Amino acid sequence: MRKTILWKDAFQAITHSLGRYIAIILLIGLGTFAFTGLKMAGPDMRATGADFFNKHNLADVTVTSNYGINSTDRMTIRNLPEVKQASFGYFQDVKNKHNNDTLRVFSKSGDLSSYELISGHFPKNRNEIALSYLLKKKYRIGQKITFTKPGILKNKTFKIVGFVKASEFLDKNQIGQTNIGNGRLTGIAVTTPSAFASPVYQVSRVTFKNTQNLSPFSVTYRNRVYHDQDKLQTALNKNRADKHQKYITMYKNQYRKKAAEQMLKRGISVDPAQIKVPKNKIKIAYPSYTISGREESQGYASYRADSERVEVLANVFPGFLFAVAAFVSLTTMMRFVEEERTNIGTLKALGYSNGAIAIKFLLYSTSAAILGVILGASFGYTFLPDLIIKAYLASSTLGTGYEINFAWGPLLISLLVALISTTVISIFTLHQTLREQPSALLLPKPPKNGSRILLEHWSWLWNHMSFSAKVTARNIFRYKSRMLMTIIGVAGCTGLLVMGFGIRDSLQGIGGIQYSDIQKNDVIALRSSNVTKKEQNKLDNLLKEKGIKQSNAIQYQQLTKHIASSGSTENVMLMVPKSNKNFKKSINLRERQSKKKLQLTNNGVIISEKLANILNAKKGSTISLKNSHGKTYRFKVNGICEMYLGHYIFMNQQEYEKATGKKYATNAYLVTMRKHSSAFINRVSRKLIKSAAIETVISSSANRRLLGSFTGSLNEVIFILILISGMLAVVVIYNLTNINVAERIRELSTIKVLGFYDNETTMYIYRETIILSGLGIIVGFGFGWWLHHFIITSLPPDVAMFDPNMYPMNFVFSALIPAMITAALAIVVHQKIKRINMLDALSSID
Repeated sequence: MRKTILWKDAFQAITHSLGRYIAIILLIGLGTFAFTGLKMAGPDMRATGADFFNKHNLADVTVTSNYGINSTDRMTIRNLPEVKQASFGYFQDVKNKHNNDTLRVFSKSGDLSSYELISGHFPKNRNEIALSYLLKKKYRIGQKITFTKPGILKNKTFKIVGFVKASEFLDKNQIGQTNIGNGRLTGIAVTTPSAFASPVYQVSRVTFKNTQNLSPFSVTYRNRVYHDQDKLQTALNKNRADKHQKYITMYKNQYRKKAAEQMLKRGISVDPAQIKVPKNKIKIAYPSYTISGREESQGYASYRADSERVEVLANVFPGFLFAVAAFVSLTTMMRFVEEERTNIGTLKALGYSNGAIAIKFLLYSTSAAILGVILGASFGYTFLPDLIIKAYLASSTLGTGYEINFAWGPLLISLLVALISTTVISIFTLHQTLREQPSALLLPKPPKNGSRILLEHWSWLWNHMSFSAKVTARNIFRYKSRMLMTIIGVAGCTGLLVMGFGIRDSLQGIGGIQYSDIQKNDVIALRSSNVTKKEQNKLDNLLKEKGIKQSNAIQYQQLTKHIASSGSTENVMLMVPKSNKNFKKSINLRERQSKKKLQLTNNGVIISEKLANILNAKKGSTISLKNSHGKTYRFKVNGICEMYLGHYIFMNQQEYEKATGKKYATNAYLVTMRKHSSAFINRVSRKLIKSAAIETVISSSANRRLLGSFTGSLNEVIFILILISGMLAVVVIYNLTNINVAERIRELSTIKVLGFYDNETTMYIYRETIILSGLGIIVGFGFGWWLHHFIITSLPPDVAMFDPNMYPMNFVFSALIPAMITAALAIVVHQKIKRINMLDALSSID
């Protein structure tokens, strides 16, 4: 037999049920769009970053020392077997004479960690300088810039000849700390090595051999750098004693020479070598080396964490989106096969084979699946990653030159899920139908036997229900598959909305909690070493000025903990207050859930909650942390405090001395201002740094901006996910309502013939949708709560924690969206019911 009629019938099936066909395409398309888009955003970000780092040959680590990098240090670095390449350079922090801008001026680094020229040209002599492109609005090419206290720079005045992008600084806002100005760098600059006058280098940039061809964002890369960094630290530490002795000898010779000159002025001639140097006259700090990996750069760590946060969403959100879409598509296709029951019987009676009959269903389901995947993927591989990457790069110096890549994996997975949800299910259902005889297929399926529902057994309730309420209750339980489909479909959409709004709520307000309720200090002022009594008195008076509300002296150190599972090295701030009572005014130590106040005792230490989570520590656990010289300290955990940014460990003086074996001494101040504006904090910070007793100031406003960068870019992504969830809700509820009307067209025609008005007819069927949507919303609350908890514990970077609490308005908004969609679609259903041709519907075969 000719199959032309079959193909014609197949295409007519699409046109005659175009609404359902488009609904399946949109359901598959939404799932594919979210899955491919979120799956590709993270890899696209990492590929963009990796290309940028490779292009500029970004160093694996940088080495600095409080006494510079001398010839012995250079030899040690170059001779380490693990080192592939090393370069050495200068830098100096300076302040613009005409404003408060503080710049870190580097010597041009050559091949390692090179600079990208944005405009102008690179400096060619010691009188020229190029500034960061982020300063283009404040400075111009050809302008002269003059620095106060140029340090090791030979000149005070330079001519600006260009603007550059530094590969070592990825964050537009977090440049770094300094010991001049307000303690925070405004930007960076670069000039020629000949512009510096120093017997030693200030920085060394190093790459390792075993990190080549590794993704710079991989755990393997971070672990290898950590181990090579540890070996380099050990090798350099062997130079400390010799370097210390050399500087002692140098300072002694300088003291003897100066003393001999003073005595000669008095007419006494003496050999400098004969002068004895008092021990208290030579006080110099012991040499130390600071080796910083890429993770130490806030911009680098944030960029990596951002790309991984998208992966967390990609592994969860599209999965549930696809599950809802697949379930509704599955039910839709099953309904489609049932509707075609009579046509299938006719074709079988005419002698068409089962394969020929299947053409219609294969064409309908497969074309819908493929078109849905193509539609979703076309936007998922381009629009969504573009949107997400733009949001994350807003605070990065990587700029707009990002890559949008293609990978077959997400596309093939989407296609497989789509085909299973449509083609496989329709063929399976068709197979069951084709097993029946044509004579049985030509008759409509007999209705299910009526049965009493649970409510009927509660006569005290059932007898008081109206007729329409009884009909609604019976119909809900009569069509159990549709009931489950509606509840699960709406629950899935509501759950995704609860998750989206919940994450948004978790991001908002944590800055206020962190820096108003918990950390009340505005800055941490680090004291200089070897402060004289006069300088200390001046500082004490400064801390009592009207602009400063309070200050607390503390012991402040930065400890580290390497996490092998993630390859990250976490910085942990240790704080030991001089006065436990006053310390409460600066840091509010409390438990997050109970808000119970925590006390510093002799029984252990208090650590921040995120640190406890990373280390799997609880009260009574013992944790180990390393200091800057690689020495390991062990601490017993006595409490876990609320903290949303950074890792902290708090203890009293006795516990500090017991754990470290060192005598307690203060070296920093927690300072709280009377005004908390950035301008006021910067003004007081400059006054503190000007005093010789303060080395540098760490402002909480910088951390507040960091927390803002975590939440700001993520908020845009969450908005997209909420929008997708809303669109899914529209398609799901419309499709389910459409099926409900189509499935019961004769029933609706019958009650219209019996005299029901259009409004009554609409409510007859739509009352079920409203009840089932309500049940779906309630189920979705529980599902969304669990989903939010899972994501909010996985989503934040290692250094931050988001608020895990859920708030009432989140559930209100999440319920309001599907409720409004349900209400809006009631109008569509009402118009459809008004147009029902009762005679045509009732004249079908009985």
